[in-house]
Amino acid sequence: MGRRVLGVGVTMVLVAACVKEPAAPRTADGLERSARILAKLDQLEADLHDEGSKLAVYGELEERHGQTSQIACQVADEHVQEIHRLAQAQERKQKEKVRKRRAVAQARVTHRTATALN
Repeated sequence: MGRRVLGVGVTMVLVAACVKEPAAPRTADGLERSARILAKLDQLEADLHDEGSKLAVYGELEERHGQTSQIACQVADEHVQEIHRLAQAQERKQKEKVRKRRAVAQARVTHRTATALN
């Protein structure tokens, strides 16, 4: 029986030496890996939120640019119309001056001719 106890004791020592205890490190590795994944996920979420904010700002800027361009075009059209109106008024005024000068010149010629004949 002494040999059996000795054999069982040696077998238990060998089995105990062969048994690995990495169960605790596996859990720690798993937790560490899970923490890294969660940190990456948090960073990705923050980046997406940041990009979403940028897109919203760019969208607002684009909309405002469109409105500003439309207003600028309307103002330019109004200015062109006013310039055209003023040019036409000036042309009419110039033609009226020429007509009056001709009428005055014609009246002078007619008056001189009438006085010369008398």
